[in-house]
Amino acid sequence: MRKWLLLLGILLAGCSYGTTSAPHRPPSDVMGPETRGPVLYARDCAWCHGSNGEGTARGPNLNGDLDGGAYTHFMLSTGRMPLSSPTARAQRRTAVLTPTQIDAVIEHVKTFGGTGPDIPKVEPTTGHLGTGSELYLSNCAACHSATGTGGALTSRRAAPHLTNPDITPVQMAEAMLVGPGCRNNDSTCGFGSGAMPNFDFSETEVNSITAYVSYLQHGGDHGGFAIGRIGPVAEGAVGWIIGLGSILLIGRWVGTRMGDNE
Repeated sequence: MRKWLLLLGILLAGCSYGTTSAPHRPPSDVMGPETRGPVLYARDCAWCHGSNGEGTARGPNLNGDLDGGAYTHFMLSTGRMPLSSPTARAQRRTAVLTPTQIDAVIEHVKTFGGTGPDIPKVEPTTGHLGTGSELYLSNCAACHSATGTGGALTSRRAAPHLTNPDITPVQMAEAMLVGPGCRNNDSTCGFGSGAMPNFDFSETEVNSITAYVSYLQHGGDHGGFAIGRIGPVAEGAVGWIIGLGSILLIGRWVGTRMGDNE
Protein backbone atom coordinates (compact mmCIF):
# COMPACT_ATOMS: atom_id res chain seq x y z
CA MET A 1 0.00 0.00 0.00
CA ARG A 2 2.83 2.36 0.90
CA LYS A 3 4.43 1.71 -2.50
CA TRP A 4 1.22 2.70 -4.28
CA LEU A 5 0.93 5.89 -2.22
CA LEU A 6 4.56 6.76 -2.99
CA LEU A 7 4.02 6.18 -6.72
CA LEU A 8 0.86 8.34 -6.66
CA GLY A 9 2.77 11.14 -4.92
CA ILE A 10 5.50 11.06 -7.57
CA LEU A 11 2.93 11.21 -10.38
CA LEU A 12 1.12 14.15 -8.78
CA ALA A 13 4.38 16.01 -8.29
CA GLY A 14 5.29 15.45 -11.92
CA CYS A 15 1.93 16.77 -13.08
CA SER A 16 2.18 19.89 -10.93
CA TYR A 17 5.71 20.56 -12.21
CA GLY A 18 4.61 20.17 -15.82
CA THR A 19 1.74 22.64 -15.45
CA THR A 20 3.74 25.34 -13.63
CA SER A 21 4.30 28.27 -15.99
CA ALA A 22 7.41 30.43 -15.87
CA PRO A 23 6.87 34.04 -14.69
CA HIS A 24 8.61 35.40 -17.76
CA ARG A 25 8.87 34.20 -21.34
CA PRO A 26 11.23 35.68 -23.91
CA PRO A 27 9.25 37.74 -26.44
CA SER A 28 10.75 35.75 -29.30
CA ASP A 29 8.96 32.66 -27.99
CA VAL A 30 5.52 34.22 -28.05
CA MET A 31 5.58 36.47 -31.10
CA GLY A 32 2.64 36.42 -33.44
CA PRO A 33 0.31 38.66 -35.45
CA GLU A 34 -1.29 40.13 -32.31
CA THR A 35 -1.72 43.90 -32.61
CA ARG A 36 -3.86 44.83 -29.61
CA GLY A 37 -1.96 47.10 -27.25
CA PRO A 38 -3.35 45.77 -23.94
CA VAL A 39 -2.63 42.16 -24.95
CA LEU A 40 0.89 42.96 -26.14
CA TYR A 41 1.63 44.96 -23.01
CA ALA A 42 0.33 42.22 -20.72
CA ARG A 43 2.35 39.66 -22.65
CA ASP A 44 5.70 41.41 -22.93
CA CYS A 45 5.82 44.33 -20.46
CA ALA A 46 3.56 43.92 -17.42
CA TRP A 47 5.74 41.33 -15.70
CA CYS A 48 8.37 44.03 -15.00
CA HIS A 49 6.41 47.29 -15.21
CA GLY A 50 3.13 46.27 -13.60
CA SER A 51 -0.30 45.77 -15.12
CA ASN A 52 -1.02 49.52 -15.03
CA GLY A 53 2.52 50.83 -15.46
CA GLU A 54 2.95 51.31 -11.70
CA GLY A 55 6.33 49.59 -11.68
CA THR A 56 7.54 46.57 -9.72
CA ALA A 57 10.70 45.42 -7.98
CA ARG A 58 11.91 44.29 -11.42
CA GLY A 59 11.28 47.45 -13.44
CA PRO A 60 10.46 51.19 -13.15
CA ASN A 61 7.04 52.74 -13.46
CA LEU A 62 5.72 53.97 -16.81
CA ASN A 63 3.37 56.68 -15.57
CA GLY A 64 5.80 59.43 -14.55
CA ASP A 65 6.73 62.87 -15.81
CA LEU A 66 9.01 61.56 -18.55
CA ASP A 67 6.82 58.67 -19.68
CA GLY A 68 4.82 59.12 -22.85
CA GLY A 69 4.91 58.33 -26.52
CA ALA A 70 8.54 59.40 -27.00
CA TYR A 71 9.96 57.28 -24.19
CA THR A 72 7.98 54.16 -25.09
CA HIS A 73 8.73 54.50 -28.80
CA PHE A 74 12.45 54.89 -28.15
CA MET A 75 12.70 51.82 -25.95
CA LEU A 76 10.66 49.61 -28.30
CA SER A 77 11.93 50.85 -31.68
CA THR A 78 15.57 50.45 -30.62
CA GLY A 79 14.95 46.91 -29.38
CA ARG A 80 15.88 47.77 -25.79
CA MET A 81 12.47 46.50 -24.77
CA PRO A 82 10.98 44.00 -24.26
CA LEU A 83 13.88 42.17 -22.61
CA SER A 84 14.76 38.66 -23.68
CA SER A 85 15.06 37.63 -20.00
CA PRO A 86 14.55 39.28 -16.59
CA THR A 87 18.33 39.56 -16.08
CA ALA A 88 19.17 40.92 -19.55
CA ARG A 89 20.44 44.47 -20.03
CA ALA A 90 18.52 46.94 -22.15
CA GLN A 91 20.80 47.34 -25.17
CA ARG A 92 20.17 48.40 -28.73
CA ARG A 93 19.26 45.54 -31.07
CA THR A 94 16.81 44.78 -33.85
CA ALA A 95 13.29 45.72 -32.73
CA VAL A 96 11.35 42.75 -31.37
CA LEU A 97 7.91 44.18 -32.16
CA THR A 98 6.68 45.34 -35.54
CA PRO A 99 5.92 49.05 -36.12
CA THR A 100 2.19 48.31 -35.89
CA GLN A 101 2.64 46.49 -32.59
CA ILE A 102 4.87 49.28 -31.25
CA ASP A 103 2.18 51.87 -32.06
CA ALA A 104 -0.42 49.75 -30.28
CA VAL A 105 1.69 49.41 -27.12
CA ILE A 106 2.40 53.16 -27.13
CA GLU A 107 -1.28 54.01 -27.24
CA HIS A 108 -1.94 51.64 -24.35
CA VAL A 109 0.92 53.00 -22.23
CA LYS A 110 -0.45 56.52 -22.72
CA THR A 111 -3.56 55.48 -20.77
CA PHE A 112 -1.40 55.08 -17.64
CA GLY A 113 -1.28 58.85 -17.23
CA GLY A 114 2.35 59.64 -17.94
CA THR A 115 2.97 63.30 -18.71
CA GLY A 116 6.11 62.92 -20.83
CA PRO A 117 6.48 64.22 -24.39
CA ASP A 118 4.92 62.54 -27.38
CA ILE A 119 6.88 61.23 -30.37
CA PRO A 120 8.58 64.32 -31.85
CA LYS A 121 8.41 65.45 -35.44
CA VAL A 122 11.99 65.98 -36.58
CA GLU A 123 13.19 67.80 -39.71
CA PRO A 124 17.01 67.66 -39.80
CA THR A 125 17.06 69.40 -43.19
CA THR A 126 15.71 72.56 -41.54
CA GLY A 127 18.45 72.57 -38.92
CA HIS A 128 21.75 74.46 -39.08
CA LEU A 129 24.82 72.23 -39.22
CA GLY A 130 27.11 74.75 -37.50
CA THR A 131 24.68 75.30 -34.64
CA GLY A 132 24.21 71.55 -34.32
CA SER A 133 27.97 71.07 -34.10
CA GLU A 134 28.29 73.65 -31.30
CA LEU A 135 25.38 72.20 -29.34
CA TYR A 136 26.61 68.64 -29.78
CA LEU A 137 30.16 69.45 -28.67
CA SER A 138 28.99 71.35 -25.59
CA ASN A 139 26.25 68.92 -24.50
CA CYS A 140 26.85 65.47 -26.00
CA ALA A 141 30.53 65.00 -26.84
CA ALA A 142 31.59 64.50 -23.20
CA CYS A 143 29.89 61.09 -23.23
CA HIS A 144 29.47 60.17 -26.90
CA SER A 145 32.85 61.66 -28.02
CA ALA A 146 33.40 64.44 -30.52
CA THR A 147 33.09 62.01 -33.41
CA GLY A 148 30.07 60.09 -32.07
CA THR A 149 32.01 56.90 -31.38
CA GLY A 150 30.87 56.64 -27.75
CA GLY A 151 33.01 56.15 -24.67
CA ALA A 152 33.31 54.84 -21.11
CA LEU A 153 31.37 56.51 -18.29
CA THR A 154 32.17 56.87 -14.60
CA SER A 155 29.06 54.79 -13.84
CA ARG A 156 30.92 51.73 -15.17
CA ARG A 157 28.87 51.78 -18.34
CA ALA A 158 29.55 53.03 -21.83
CA ALA A 159 27.80 55.71 -23.82
CA PRO A 160 26.68 54.15 -27.13
CA HIS A 161 28.17 55.23 -30.42
CA LEU A 162 25.98 57.34 -32.68
CA THR A 163 27.56 56.56 -36.04
CA ASN A 164 25.24 53.63 -36.68
CA PRO A 165 23.09 54.69 -39.68
CA ASP A 166 20.19 52.69 -38.23
CA ILE A 167 19.81 55.35 -35.53
CA THR A 168 17.05 57.57 -36.88
CA PRO A 169 16.59 61.33 -36.31
CA VAL A 170 13.39 60.58 -34.39
CA GLN A 171 15.27 58.27 -32.01
CA MET A 172 17.98 60.93 -31.55
CA ALA A 173 15.36 63.53 -30.69
CA GLU A 174 13.59 61.16 -28.29
CA ALA A 175 16.86 60.49 -26.48
CA MET A 176 17.41 64.22 -26.01
CA LEU A 177 13.84 64.83 -24.82
CA VAL A 178 13.44 62.01 -22.30
CA GLY A 179 16.97 60.85 -21.45
CA PRO A 180 16.30 57.12 -21.95
CA GLY A 181 17.75 54.66 -19.49
CA CYS A 182 17.22 53.54 -15.94
CA ARG A 183 16.77 56.63 -13.84
CA ASN A 184 19.14 57.38 -11.00
CA ASN A 185 16.39 57.64 -8.37
CA ASP A 186 14.80 54.30 -9.27
CA SER A 187 15.52 51.48 -6.84
CA THR A 188 15.46 48.88 -9.63
CA CYS A 189 18.46 50.43 -11.41
CA GLY A 190 21.19 49.02 -9.19
CA PHE A 191 24.62 50.48 -8.51
CA GLY A 192 26.23 52.51 -11.26
CA SER A 193 23.29 52.44 -13.66
CA GLY A 194 22.54 56.09 -14.27
CA ALA A 195 20.74 57.55 -17.24
CA MET A 196 21.25 60.03 -20.03
CA PRO A 197 19.96 63.46 -18.92
CA ASN A 198 17.01 64.97 -20.75
CA PHE A 199 17.62 68.34 -22.41
CA ASP A 200 15.27 71.28 -22.80
CA PHE A 201 16.18 71.97 -26.43
CA SER A 202 13.98 73.97 -28.76
CA GLU A 203 12.63 72.41 -31.95
CA THR A 204 15.23 74.27 -34.00
CA GLU A 205 18.05 73.08 -31.74
CA VAL A 206 16.84 69.48 -31.95
CA ASN A 207 16.73 69.70 -35.74
CA SER A 208 20.25 71.16 -35.79
CA ILE A 209 21.72 68.48 -33.51
CA THR A 210 20.09 65.67 -35.48
CA ALA A 211 21.43 67.24 -38.67
CA TYR A 212 24.95 67.21 -37.22
CA VAL A 213 24.72 63.61 -35.96
CA SER A 214 23.37 62.58 -39.37
CA TYR A 215 26.41 64.30 -40.88
CA LEU A 216 28.67 62.22 -38.62
CA GLN A 217 26.85 59.12 -39.84
CA HIS A 218 26.89 59.89 -43.57
CA GLY A 219 29.16 62.89 -44.11
CA GLY A 220 32.28 60.95 -45.00
CA ASP A 221 35.84 61.90 -44.07
CA HIS A 222 36.70 64.92 -46.16
CA GLY A 223 40.08 65.38 -44.47
CA GLY A 224 41.43 62.03 -45.64
CA PHE A 225 41.67 58.75 -43.76
CA ALA A 226 39.20 58.34 -40.89
CA ILE A 227 41.82 56.77 -38.55
CA GLY A 228 39.00 55.00 -36.79
CA ARG A 229 37.34 58.34 -35.94
CA ILE A 230 39.08 58.27 -32.58
CA GLY A 231 38.82 62.02 -32.09
CA PRO A 232 40.55 65.24 -33.17
CA VAL A 233 43.25 65.20 -30.44
CA ALA A 234 44.34 61.64 -31.13
CA GLU A 235 44.05 62.13 -34.88
CA GLY A 236 46.14 65.32 -34.60
CA ALA A 237 48.79 63.41 -32.67
CA VAL A 238 48.91 60.82 -35.44
CA GLY A 239 49.35 63.64 -37.96
CA TRP A 240 52.22 65.16 -35.99
CA ILE A 241 53.95 61.81 -35.58
CA ILE A 242 53.68 61.00 -39.28
CA GLY A 243 54.63 64.54 -40.32
CA LEU A 244 57.62 64.91 -38.02
CA GLY A 245 58.71 61.36 -38.72
CA SER A 246 58.64 62.06 -42.44
CA ILE A 247 60.71 65.25 -42.00
CA LEU A 248 63.32 63.40 -39.93
CA LEU A 249 63.56 60.60 -42.49
CA ILE A 250 63.89 63.08 -45.36
CA GLY A 251 66.52 65.04 -43.44
CA ARG A 252 68.42 61.86 -42.70
CA TRP A 253 68.27 60.81 -46.35
CA VAL A 254 69.43 64.23 -47.60
CA GLY A 255 72.29 64.31 -45.09
CA THR A 256 73.39 60.84 -46.08
CA ARG A 257 73.36 61.75 -49.78
CA MET A 258 75.42 64.90 -49.20
CA GLY A 259 77.95 62.92 -47.17
CA ASP A 260 78.32 60.40 -49.96
CA ASN A 261 78.97 63.18 -52.53
CA GLU A 262 81.81 64.60 -50.45
